[in-house]
Amino acid sequence: MVARLLTVDYRGYLRAFLRLALVAVTYWIAARLSLTLALVHGQVTPIWPPTGIALVAILVLGRGVWPAIFAGALAVNLPIGPSPLGAVLIATGNTLAPLVAAELLRRVGFRLELDRLRDAAAIIGLGALLSMSISASIGTSVLVLSGTVSPSDFWPTWAVWWTGDAMGVLLVAPFLLSLLPGSSGPALTLRSGAVFAGLLGGIALATWALFQTRLHLEYLVFPLIMVAAWRFRLRGAAPAALMASGVAIWSAVHGTGPFATGTLAQKMITLQVFNVCVALTSFVLATFVATRERQEEMTRLYAASNAAGEAKSAFLNMAAHELRTPITVLAGYLSMMDDGSLGRAPDSWAVPLQILKTKTGELNRIMETLVKASQIDANVSPLKGQVIDLRSVVEDAVARARPRADLLHADISTKLAIGALPVNADKEELGRVLDNLINNSLSYSAPPARLFIDVSRDSEQALVRVKDDGAGIPEDQHEHVFDRFYRGASPAVAKVPGVGLGLYISRQLAERHSGSLVLESSTPEEGTVFTLAIPLAGSATAGRAEPAGD
Repeated sequence: MVARLLTVDYRGYLRAFLRLALVAVTYWIAARLSLTLALVHGQVTPIWPPTGIALVAILVLGRGVWPAIFAGALAVNLPIGPSPLGAVLIATGNTLAPLVAAELLRRVGFRLELDRLRDAAAIIGLGALLSMSISASIGTSVLVLSGTVSPSDFWPTWAVWWTGDAMGVLLVAPFLLSLLPGSSGPALTLRSGAVFAGLLGGIALATWALFQTRLHLEYLVFPLIMVAAWRFRLRGAAPAALMASGVAIWSAVHGTGPFATGTLAQKMITLQVFNVCVALTSFVLATFVATRERQEEMTRLYAASNAAGEAKSAFLNMAAHELRTPITVLAGYLSMMDDGSLGRAPDSWAVPLQILKTKTGELNRIMETLVKASQIDANVSPLKGQVIDLRSVVEDAVARARPRADLLHADISTKLAIGALPVNADKEELGRVLDNLINNSLSYSAPPARLFIDVSRDSEQALVRVKDDGAGIPEDQHEHVFDRFYRGASPAVAKVPGVGLGLYISRQLAERHSGSLVLESSTPEEGTVFTLAIPLAGSATAGRAEPAGD
């Protein structure tokens, strides 16, 4: 057993080491390739892909990969840095910038799928523009202090360094994120894959051709990039943008097309403006398309859910009304058989008749509950509002529950507020809510149950708290208990007959009174507290009373 544990740990450490080594080597290779495009002192390039690689590595693998990033950056900077200490400081800046960027993105809830406009804004503002100023400031300061760059060239060098790191984030990071499983975009089939490859090839050829002329027509490639973003989302936008930017950088280095003339500063401005526009146009449009599609899908799901709910309500309403008559007839005949109206029944029938009467009563209550739920959903049962004292409603509900409580040896104690609590309410429906809360407490508490009902006022509301010492409700089910047809899986729930509509109906009735019903607290095996809040009559939140029915 010990040997096996050691083997497992060894393999885990080996995998972690290989992962770090892969990040460091990838960082170093990308850096060496990008240094061939350096425009300032062999160190500062118009695009620095390692920043995008480092950012994605931290986002995907965690902050623990920072030693690999530092090692890769140090290996790059030691041969070209002004001094070993300077190389260490530059590598520190190269490591710190993506670490800060990843932390900021995590704090704003950035999604790796990059399928929301807020994600696009976050990676632009926090990941590229803000965080990359760290590496640019440290690196440029090292070059100036070492004498490699004169103080007068600090800001031009800083600007090139910063834009290079920012471009690495804006162009390389989205491309790497598009390769992850679950990235936004349709799955590629053989046919769509061929279209995708052809579109990328067309973008590469078009960009190359446009950068061979001095007519400054390079922005004509944007419609093709937009097509890639619209058709394939991030999976198409990211490689299209990276490809177009790569061609533009190659043209700048070799001085072709719009880069044939002009100073270094003019070339850098032209190149980076193009790169920024390509990056923003590509993945911002892809994000917009993904967001729109997700909203449309949510709208369709919402409409389907509403349609299903309406169909279910209509079916339950029909079923409840159709079953009510035969159940009523059945209950009537059972009652006649029990009281001897149809003749004296054999003594052996007494127990079966009592069981049938009990079960028929349960069926009748279930039908009444279904009818009430369907009426609430269809809003066909208006409240008969009038100003009443909430204390009297509570007292009546306790009086109705007292016989059952006595049978169960349960204790119901109340604490009523001093002074009237006038509320604009339907007394019958509000009583239904309290009946349900009290009966639930009795049903889900081990005998002898202990219930405490506290009636008070809070600002402009009257409050009724029903507290028991029953089975309690797990925390992950607190809100689900108000869902239609929801019943927990615990044995305490399974043994109580019902269809899971009581609390749903109670909350709906509370909200129709402009109030609320919440599960204030609940602990398994310790008890539950439900709180009913109804606006006091005359308060700003009180609903308008409807005429009381006859």
